[in-house]
Parts: sequence; C-alpha cells; structure tokens
Amino acid sequence: MSAPAPLPPHRPAHAGRPSPYRAVGFWLLPALVVLLLAAAGTGLYMGGLADPTAHLKDFPVAVVNQDAGARVPDRNGSAEVQNLGGQIVDGFVEEAAEGEELDLRVLSWEQARQQLETGQVYAAVVVPETFSADAAGLVAGALTQEDTARPAVTVYTDPKAGALATRLATGAVEPGLARAGAALGEQLTAAARDAEDRARAQVEQQLAADQAEQSRRTQQAADRAGPATAAFARQLAGRKQDTPAQLAEQLAPRVSAASAVLLADPVQVTTTAHQELEEGTALGMGAFYYAILLLVLGLTGSIGVSVLVDGRLGIAPLEIGARFRLEAPTTPSRPVTFLLKWGLFVAAAAPAAGVVMWVAHAAGVPLPHGQVLFLTSWLAMAAVSAAVFALLTVFGSAGMLLAMLYLVLMGLPSAGAVVPLEALPGFFRAIAPAEPLHHVAVAVRSVLYFDARPDAGLRTGAVALAGILVASVLTALVVGVVYDRRSGRRGEGAPPAPVPAPAAAG
Repeated sequence: MSAPAPLPPHRPAHAGRPSPYRAVGFWLLPALVVLLLAAAGTGLYMGGLADPTAHLKDFPVAVVNQDAGARVPDRNGSAEVQNLGGQIVDGFVEEAAEGEELDLRVLSWEQARQQLETGQVYAAVVVPETFSADAAGLVAGALTQEDTARPAVTVYTDPKAGALATRLATGAVEPGLARAGAALGEQLTAAARDAEDRARAQVEQQLAADQAEQSRRTQQAADRAGPATAAFARQLAGRKQDTPAQLAEQLAPRVSAASAVLLADPVQVTTTAHQELEEGTALGMGAFYYAILLLVLGLTGSIGVSVLVDGRLGIAPLEIGARFRLEAPTTPSRPVTFLLKWGLFVAAAAPAAGVVMWVAHAAGVPLPHGQVLFLTSWLAMAAVSAAVFALLTVFGSAGMLLAMLYLVLMGLPSAGAVVPLEALPGFFRAIAPAEPLHHVAVAVRSVLYFDARPDAGLRTGAVALAGILVASVLTALVVGVVYDRRSGRRGEGAPPAPVPAPAAAG
C-alpha cells in the first residue's frame, strides 16, 4: 500500500501581499475619520446649542386677559371705564407681531391651562381681574397716601417642558411686559399730574373764595369806620391778592417722590410654576434622559446583534478577548440578513424595555402609565434598530459611523428636549422630523409628565416613529435586493475558513 501524498506546504493568506503598514492610507484614513467626526460633532453640538436666544422663532406663549376694567380718571377730570389689562395685552401682542421671536396666543384661561398641561405653550401671561382697579388706585393713592396694591401680571411656566424652555420663556416675555408696563406708567403718571393740578386748582379756588368773602366783610366794617380805615382795608386786600396761590402750593396734595417712582413702573410681574415637578424627574429632564437611554440601547444593541450574527454567518470574524474565530462563510441574502438581525433585536427589545422600567422604578423615577410607556419604549428601540440595520445594509461597515452621525451627533441637538425646537437654528428644526430621538423624547415626555395624552405629543411621536420604522425596513429590503442582483450575496467569493493542519504521526 502506497503512502499518502504529502500535504502542500501551508502558505499564509497574506503571502506575497505588500505590507499594509507601507500604505499612506493606512495611517491617514483613520486620522481623517476622527477629524471629520470631531468637526461634524462640534459644529452640530455647538452650532445648535450654543446660543438659543439668538435663534428664537415662533416661541409659543399664551396671553390671558381677565381684567374686568375700572373707572380711570382722564385729563379732563372725568372718569370713564377702561380696560388697562387689554391695553397691556394689545401692546404686547403688537410688539411681538413686529418680529418672529414669539408666537403669542391670546386665549382664555381654560385654553391656556390646557395648552400648558400638554406642552403646547411654554408659558402663559395672565392679567388678573383687578388689574385696572389696582392701576386706578395707584393714581388716587398717590394724592391721598392711602395703601394701594400694584397691578400684577403673573407668568405661569411649565418646568415639565424643560428647565431651559422655562428660562427662555421668561426671558422672552419679560422685556415686552416691561415696555408695556412703562407705557402704562407714562399714562398713570400723566393722570396723577393732572389730578395734582386739579387738586391744587380746587384748593386755590376755595382759598380765593374764602379770602374774597373775608375781604368783603373787612371792607364793609372799614367803610363804617371811616374813609381812612376803608382806604387801608383796600390796600391790605390788594397785598393779599397772591396769597391763595401761594397757600395752595403748600396745602394742596402732591405726588410724593416714592409715588412717582411707583407710577413710572406700576406693573408687578411674578413668575411661578403652573405644575410643580415631582421628585425623581431630574428637574424636568428625566424624560429626555429616558429617551436617550432608549436611543443608546437601540443603537448599541443593534451593533452588538450585527457583529454576533455576521460572526456566526462567517461574514466577519468573531473576536472576543483573545479568542479569534472565523466561521465557515455562508451566503445569506441581504434582505434575509436584515430581517434576521432586526427580528432578533425586536424580540430582545421587549424584555429590555421591561428591564429599563424596572431599574428606573427601583431608582426612584416615577413611571405612570406603565403599559403605554412599555409599548412606547419598545416601539422606540425597534425604530432606532431598523434605522441602524438599514444604514448597515446600504453602506456596509461605514453604516456604523453614519448611524452615530445620524442618531447621536444630529439627533441630540435636534431633539428639542434640552433646547426647544423654537430656539434652534433652522437646520435643526428642518431635520428634527426625521430624527428618531426627537419623537422618542416627545412621546416619552407625554407619558411621564402629561398624563399620556395623545395631544401632548404621544400621538405624533408614535406615528413618526412608526413611519421611520417602516421607511427603514422598506429601504433595507429594496436596496438589499438590488445589491444582491448587481453584486452578489454577502460572502460570495470569500476564501474558505482555514483548515487546521493534521497532527504529525508519532
């Protein structure tokens, strides 16, 4: 029996191949990728979030006028019923209409309250019923020194819409209220001066009448006393002719310096929260943190599933620690691979959503509407995962970097949870509808803070996430079929896995 033929000598797969270390691209391309990511990340983050006040556009604020009106003195001394609160609101609205920063909505208190509690407005400016009466009282009190109440305006904010949104809302409305208050102050100051002049004229008129009566009686008595006495009385009356005006200047009520300052700045603006935050809400940022967690789980979980599935299919080596393994290559179609990866993630995302809720509850985070929150979390992770796998299907390994760019570097600035969309540059407002994080944040905020009301963002967020999910799945399937027909399936033409050499016979 002849001996078996000897095996050919093992040649490394890289035999005859030039050293990759000598290629310029080996050193430059990684550095170029890092530099591009640094430039894109900095531009997106700092460009979008650095100066919110400079990009305010159509910032929604409600204005409510509950003023019942009051009789306010005019320049002629008569009084007519005026609604000074309406003047404040009209001036505020007219000034806002000249620019694009504010979207002022003149509403009833019931409408404003409903929009505050659903996150549709960030603040509500409320003029109370006694505004005109208090303003008229300032004018009267300036002359009588009676205790008066300043006309007040209350700005109700909603911390559940975000801490920065509250600050932007108060910062946006306070200058307009200050200017409207200054205009009212000029009106009240003029009314007080007119009242002061009328009071002095009345005192002078009364003093002149008293003096005339006294002079008449004195003259009558002097006439009876003789010609010399009568002449002296007439001379004395002439010298006292200016006395009423001088006495009136001293005796008539005047507007004090303190009252003048109060009249010039009459409106007291008070800012208060319409709904207080519960403990465990991270000062209103808890919903955003929860949304980021769902995004990160969808992104990293999808990448992990992709690496493991590709390793088991022999498409890419599976390396864990010091263990390096390359399975026998298979040639699955791209649509099948996409559905396999995405299906595995979606199946795992359901219990993952439950784990997230359980751990968050254990950490003291209030989680109302548990069933709705669970379904929202599951949908959010499924949509993010579909987008990640679609990018990997279309762009291959580069899809991982594009997923980071799309979901994180572009998603965080345009989420509208840290800085409201109305305070972002136009670019971020334009891309927000296509960003999963924006819709996840809106939907989660609605569940956690706004009683899971559909009109508070839950409906629009869920519909948008479903749309992103469907668009991603369809894109991956269509592009996968085209790639398979044009370029062949994944793994076709790949070298077989190396066969270990048999042990030498002893």
